[in-house]
Amino acid sequence: MDTGRKRALFAPAATLFWLVCVLGAFSPGNRGLAVAEAGEAAKDVTPREVTLTIFARAYTWEQEAPWKIAKAEIQKRHPEIKFKFVEEGFNYADLRSKFLTATAGGNPPDVVQVDIIWLGEYADGGVLADLSDRLQGWSEWPDVVSRFQDGARWKGKSYGAWLNTDVRIMVYNKKLFRKAGLDENRPPQDWNELYDMAKKITSPPAYYGYGFPAMKGEESSMRFFGMLYSGGGQILTDDMKRAAFNSEAGVKALQFHVKMIQDGIAPKSVVSGDYMDIDRAVFQDKFAISYMTKTLGLAKALIPGLTPEKFKEDFGAAAIPKAPRGKRSTMAGGWLLSVPKGAKHPDLAWELISIAASADTQFKYTAARGYVPTFYSLMKRPEAYFKVDPFFNVILDQLPYSYFRPGIPQYPEISAAVQDAIQAAVLGQASAGQALETAAKKVNQLLGP
Repeated sequence: MDTGRKRALFAPAATLFWLVCVLGAFSPGNRGLAVAEAGEAAKDVTPREVTLTIFARAYTWEQEAPWKIAKAEIQKRHPEIKFKFVEEGFNYADLRSKFLTATAGGNPPDVVQVDIIWLGEYADGGVLADLSDRLQGWSEWPDVVSRFQDGARWKGKSYGAWLNTDVRIMVYNKKLFRKAGLDENRPPQDWNELYDMAKKITSPPAYYGYGFPAMKGEESSMRFFGMLYSGGGQILTDDMKRAAFNSEAGVKALQFHVKMIQDGIAPKSVVSGDYMDIDRAVFQDKFAISYMTKTLGLAKALIPGLTPEKFKEDFGAAAIPKAPRGKRSTMAGGWLLSVPKGAKHPDLAWELISIAASADTQFKYTAARGYVPTFYSLMKRPEAYFKVDPFFNVILDQLPYSYFRPGIPQYPEISAAVQDAIQAAVLGQASAGQALETAAKKVNQLLGP
């Protein structure tokens, strides 16, 4: 496995200024690549029908891009074809299970949206087409940030083009800071300050100082792993053969969450529901502090008429607090668009992806919704992102300190074991150390001798 998956996306000493300056040295190639499906051009006047099936997260169908743009453009390029698009939208867990079921039944879609943590599982399972040659020949590929190029590879082969990435930051409610007599312009820098400030703010049941996900779900693992790295820990050993999250750093990170529950600074309700409920609660004046990937876009859905100016007055964003004597760290995720092995129309599927994942389309998608782009050229245009996310500079600042999860085939089961440990500790069913040791034993069995 590429060691880049285990390391920070950029050198830790990088700064936003450095990033923008360096990015200026890169220039994208010509936009767009049309790859006509060999042998499929109709010779008669009547357009022949082609059905393209797409499996994606349900929320993507609600966005103007990328699908709307891609479908319109591919139809424009191919007047000889009458396209029918079968759009299957799923929640996170169902997307994986439905895709694996479809491929096992010999009826895969033409395009599938892939969480990067599924890449190893899918590639080793033989359910994704190798897109290495297509990506290397794509005029957009040199403009993709090198770390993201690496993130699309598994065992030397590339399997997808990036739809978007995301980076977690701390978001806090200035109104609750002011009510508690805290300096709204000085958010917590480390866990000790986070605990003290959150405790001072807490006034249950009206509102709590800190919210974090402890329910079953990937976001619970993600936010725990960010704290794990901050304390000097890591998810797996360097050779990827043993669990490493049950280290002193892991125990301290989980103990911090347990203490927040025990001391009433966070409610026990964080073990149920959806992690988005916790993020929303910050903007509903129910939690003072949480970690999330989006700011204004989420808040506007909850607060009618919210302007960027009012948003910055009432809410703030900053780097995630460090472990005491620890280092800055956060987690990055993201999605690829891939062609399944056995797709009925692989060439047209790739052409659709090359449009949906192009810099022009990604700009319209990410700048409108507050997602993080993966192209050098787009990172040089932060002013466009400030319109939808006034704290986009905070997100960019965190890129140098961001980590990917290990994309090995066993990762979904590894994450599930960690989620069980988080719940067990938070609910008082086991100590933090015991819970992580139990999870580590499961993981080591998965990884083998």
